This record gives sequence, C-alpha cells and structure tokens, in this order.
Amino acid sequence: MTCPSPTYSGADLAQGFWANWIGRVAGIVERWVTPDSLPDLVNIVQQAATGGRELRVFGSGWAFEDLAFSPQWLVSLDRLDKRLMRVTDTALNNEWRGRVQSGGADALVHVEAGIKVAALNDLLTAAGLALPTLGGSNGQSIAGAISTGTHGADIELGPLADLVMAMHVVSVGGQEYWVERASRPITEDVALAWALDCGDAQIIRDDEIFAALQVSVGRFGVIYSYVLHATSAFRIAEWTAKIPRVVLTTLLRQGQAAGTFLRPLLDILPPPPGPLGAIDVANPRGLEVVFDTQNTDTCWVKRRWLTNDPTDLHHMFVEDEACRIGARGVLDQIKPVLTDAAAIAAATGIVFPLAGPIYAILVATKIVWLEDQLRANPTMTSGDMLALILRVAWDLNVGFLVGQQTAKAFGDRYVDTTTDGIRGASPEMLSGFAQSSQQKCFRAESTEPIFDAHAVGYLNFLDQVVAFAPGVKQAGYISLRWSATSMATLSMHNYPSAHAVAIEVTSLKGLPDNETWMSTLMVIANANGGRPHWGQRNSFLTGALVGVSYGANLTRWRDALTAMTGGGAVFSCNFTRLRNLEPNNAQAVPTISGRRLADLRSVVMAPILLLLADSAPISPPPGPRKPPKRPRKPGPKRPLLPPR
Repeated sequence: MTCPSPTYSGADLAQGFWANWIGRVAGIVERWVTPDSLPDLVNIVQQAATGGRELRVFGSGWAFEDLAFSPQWLVSLDRLDKRLMRVTDTALNNEWRGRVQSGGADALVHVEAGIKVAALNDLLTAAGLALPTLGGSNGQSIAGAISTGTHGADIELGPLADLVMAMHVVSVGGQEYWVERASRPITEDVALAWALDCGDAQIIRDDEIFAALQVSVGRFGVIYSYVLHATSAFRIAEWTAKIPRVVLTTLLRQGQAAGTFLRPLLDILPPPPGPLGAIDVANPRGLEVVFDTQNTDTCWVKRRWLTNDPTDLHHMFVEDEACRIGARGVLDQIKPVLTDAAAIAAATGIVFPLAGPIYAILVATKIVWLEDQLRANPTMTSGDMLALILRVAWDLNVGFLVGQQTAKAFGDRYVDTTTDGIRGASPEMLSGFAQSSQQKCFRAESTEPIFDAHAVGYLNFLDQVVAFAPGVKQAGYISLRWSATSMATLSMHNYPSAHAVAIEVTSLKGLPDNETWMSTLMVIANANGGRPHWGQRNSFLTGALVGVSYGANLTRWRDALTAMTGGGAVFSCNFTRLRNLEPNNAQAVPTISGRRLADLRSVVMAPILLLLADSAPISPPPGPRKPPKRPRKPGPKRPLLPPR
C-alpha cells in the first residue's frame, strides 16, 4: 500500500501552454498539476503509473534543454516549499544530534524540494545559518539546482549536490523512499519511522543509490524533500583585479606543470584594500575569472574571502540601468551613438564604397526600422531591443561599436569591486540578490563545460575560444569558476582529481551567430574533455557521448536507476532517452528494498503491548463449567434504603 491523498486537491490544468525560461522549449501539456501536499504528489505519481503517462517535474524552468518537459504530464513543486522539522527534531542519530546541538559549524535543514534558493537563503538567515556554497543565482528551485549539478566558485567546496544528507523520493507507483548514505547516515531507524507519516515508505541506506540520486535529472522519480548540510551564517569580502589574458593563461599553465595548481596566479595578484577586512588574503575562499567575449585581451580576476567585518560595503540591490529605462530608453540612448559610429565608419572608409549621403540614408533607415519594431511590440524588453541594435551595428559594418558598448558595460559592472571592494552576508554575495534573479529584461544563451582542473584540456579550450570570439556576432561573457570535485555519480564535477573548473560562455539572446557560436563551443569542449552542464545548452549530447564522457559512472548510475525503478518509463522523457539516461533493462522490475516504516513501528510497539499484557489481571485457568444458576422467581422489589 502507498499513501496517496484520498482525492487530489491541488491545482490541475488541462491542455496548458508551458515554456522554459529561455523560450527554447515550449509546447501544450496534456495535464499540468501543482500538488498541495506530499499525499497529493503520491496521488499524481500513482495516477501516472496506472494510466501509463509520462511525468516530468519542473521548478523554475531554467534548464535550457527539454530536461524538465513532457507533452504528457508536468508537475510543478511551487506549493511544496516549506521547512520540515520532525525528522531533524526527533529522528537524528546520536552522532548528528550531538553535532547539531553543539552549535558549531554543523547544522541540518530539512526542506520541501520546491523551495526557491532565494527563499531558502532567507529561511536560513533568519535561523542564523547559511549554505556553505551557492551557485551564481538563486531563482531556481532547490530540486532543480541540485538535480542538474549547480555549483559555486568556492575552491575547496563541491557543488550543491554534495550538501545533500538525505532525500525523500516518490518513485514508481507512488512508492516513497527515504534515502541516505550507508557510510554516513544521519537518522535512527525507529525514530525516523515515527517522524514520517507513510507507514509504507521504505528507508534505503545505500551509497550507490544515494550518489546516483544526487544528480538524477528527474529520472528516478520526484524528490519531495532534502536534508541539507548547512553552517553558521558567515560574511564575504570580494575584490577584483584586471590582468592581461596572456598573464592569466601563462600562470595557470605554470601551476599545472609544477603541480602547484592556482598558486602562481594567486601569488602575483595585488592584495585587496586593507579596510575591506579580508581574512587570509593569500588563500582566497573563492575565485572567478571573467572575460568580455568582445574584448578578450584582458580579464577580471575576482577573489572572495571570509571577513569578520559586520558592516556592508557597496552591497545593495541596484536595478540594471537598461532594465530600469526599458526598451524605449535603450533605443533613445543608443541612437546618437549609432549615428556617430556610422559617421566615423563613413569618414574612415570602413564602409567604402557605401560612403557619404547613401550611407547616411542607410543609417537613418535602420533607425526608423528600430522605431517600427518597438511600435509593433510595445512590451519589448531591454534585452530584445539591445539585440536588435547590435544586429543593426553589424549590418552597418560598425561592429566595433559592439565591443565599445560591452567594454563600458563590464567596466560599470566592476566599478565597486575593482576599487574599495564589496562586503556583505554570504547568500547575496555568492548568489546575488533575489531581485536580480527575478529580472526578465535580459535572456541569454549559455553553455558550460566542466573540466578536470588538473588537466590541460580546459586551458586549451580557453585559448581556442578567446582567439575567435571577437570575430563572431555574439556578445556575452566567459566565466571560469574553480571548485572541489563531486561524489555524485553523474555530476559534471565527478573527476578523480581534487578540483574541477567550469567555463560558462553566454551570449545575449537574439544575436545572429548564437547558434553557430554555441554549437562550436560544445564541439571544442568535447574535444578537450569537457562535460556539458546538464542544465545548460547540451543539445549535441548523445548516449554514446555521455558514455565516453562518464565511462563506468554512467553504468553505475543506470544500475542504480534500474534497481529503484525497474524498466519503468513514467519518469522518462525525450531528454533522458536521447542521452541514454535510462534503465539498463527495459523489462526489469525494481529490486531495491529497504526497511518498511510500518514494520519498524511494530518493532517498537511489540514490547509496549507485551508490557501492557503483563500488567493485566491474571485470569484463572480454565476448569469444568459450573451448571448455570436457576433463575430466581420474581418477587416484590425491596426498597433501596430501609424505611425510617
């Protein structure tokens, strides 16, 4: 028996239109549900299994490919976004109860998987806690971020998936599993049996199953909740230096050759300002290198340190200027710039033979066209307008204007962090302000291969990319972020060395060469041993390429999938089928078996029942029955009390 709600009570939409954040994946969905509770979720999963429907789960829809999409059934976890207390309050084992009660760096927080990262940050801040590492934004649901391998830029900390200590999963047929590592359990069986509601749920303590579920891309079932390893709240100081690209790559190669990793680079960087309050300046906690893809001769090297300074510095949400003024403001600002650039092009012969009056007419015509586009689409975003303007610049042979504008944008972005530095609480310093993640005025195409940071492949990839980027009609950034490797079986960061490096390359949506640019990047990354981020552009991935990239880890992951789901296809989709993220036997039945909670409850109840039985009056042993008494003849009733 499973534990569904008697009747489904959540939101239920038939034939709804769904699109992901970037708009690359869209379609009509047969059924789109938003459950109100865990029993509601079990109900829906059970219905999908009974009806033979394909079911996928989405959080914020940030995945660039069709990872979270099915035209059949979609589940939104938006209403499953609360903190849960019973397990962490009553069911921890002795080791973890002691760790949590000590008030040190160890804390555990149990949350439903639909909670957004920004909301989780707020919840933890209110409790004096924080996640040790975060990705670069916080608009995702925690399930979406973890299940696709989201990571930060903390050199000695792995991706978010490595913060997971336990998972509550609703799998095939609505079967509930509580999954932990066998090698590092956090709960005690009988106490957990009483902390969870469904007696039919099973406790699984298995390192292979756990590691496969950490980055599961939704294929094992619906993850209802996570227990995450948190720490005491902390503060971050950040400062950025600008250096030539050739210096960067030379020092990184020196570190690889000498086995000293990042030390040659870190040793030549200037120290941050003393008033910033950075702790252990020589050994930053976080490191990120950023290039402007239209100006790749220099780069910004951002470092982060812990700080005890309690005051914020240059740390507040400031709305992006282009978002604030809107598409009309962007066009009004750029029109004179475009006209001046065209005049320079005509005067210097860049546009020869289209010079003089003819060229001026062409420029004026393009500006009129931009005005027409805005009138036709009055809700146009700033990003869409900027993409049209950059297209016009290339059409007018004044592509140099693109580089000028992106250089100014990058300079404005780093004005605080390259001078005094910035300082604040870790959630916003690491993942930005919630308002930034919620902005809708800019969209970008993006791909992010992850490499072994102790192998030469990522530097070869970087050299090739920065060499031809300015000649391509695209505009964005290249970001290098180093972190520890991961134990999750199918994490992009699961390398045998100690560190991985992610190289994210973006371009503003709507630019002419975006598709060619993204495709070329993926080919170059694959040739140099990079694994594409599951949540970003990876459309070139086939099952064969996944097999080459992950080797035995893919086999391990598929074995774990088969053990939990058998050959079931309820949680399958186009994304998983194309990449061979499927069971290794389509006819298999689930073989995983754990301790059933109802059985554990009966184990603890049996002694109580025996104790109650022992304390009951002892009945005399059976003997020969006495003949029944003859009934008395009726007579006058006696008064209850003697007469006075």
